[in-house]
Order: sequence, then C-alpha cells, then structure tokens
Amino acid sequence: HVSFVDCPGHDILMATMLNGAAVMDGALLLIAANESCPQPQTSEHLAAVEIMRLKHIIILQNKIDLITESAGMNQYDGIQRFIQGTIADGSPVIPISAQLKYNIDAVS
Repeated sequence: HVSFVDCPGHDILMATMLNGAAVMDGALLLIAANESCPQPQTSEHLAAVEIMRLKHIIILQNKIDLITESAGMNQYDGIQRFIQGTIADGSPVIPISAQLKYNIDAVS
C-alpha cells in the first residue's frame, strides 16, 4: 500500500504535517533544479524527515529540462553538500523532468 502526503514545509503548518505523517515509512524530497538549494522549505522538509527518523528517502531533482547539464551537475553537488551528515546522507538523488516524463519510471 502506498499513500502520498503533500507535506508543506511552512513553519505554521509543521505540527499538522508531522501529526499526519506519523505513519509514513519513507519520503520523496523534491528539489527544483532551476532554484538554488536549499530553499527554506527544503530545509524544513528535511528537518521534518529527521524528526520522523525516516530511513527510506529518495531525493528527486526535478525540472532538469529547464537547466543546462553543467548547472544540473553543480546543483547535484550542492544537494550532496546539503544532505551531508543528515539522515538523508547517502540517499539516491534522481534527476527527473515531470513535464518530459524523464526518469519518472525510476521512481514508480
């Protein structure tokens, strides 16, 4: 059984999100490739994942169709630095494009 919970990272909704996510076994951490990493909400999402002690984490580097390959690789390195020393350290980072359906099969 798989359920998806959209977890807003905004601090005013954090308690509600953590309460509703108490039954989660894993997380997909979505990071937009066309934005710097981490965004404030990305840091809050990772903090929530750490609070819940989730062990199954997949990081999705989305919107790669909007950037160059070198920009994608630079952001990938930034993602690795961002998750270093966290519960997400060592988690796979999968580049995807939801619009072009690139690598979506790797997530399903």
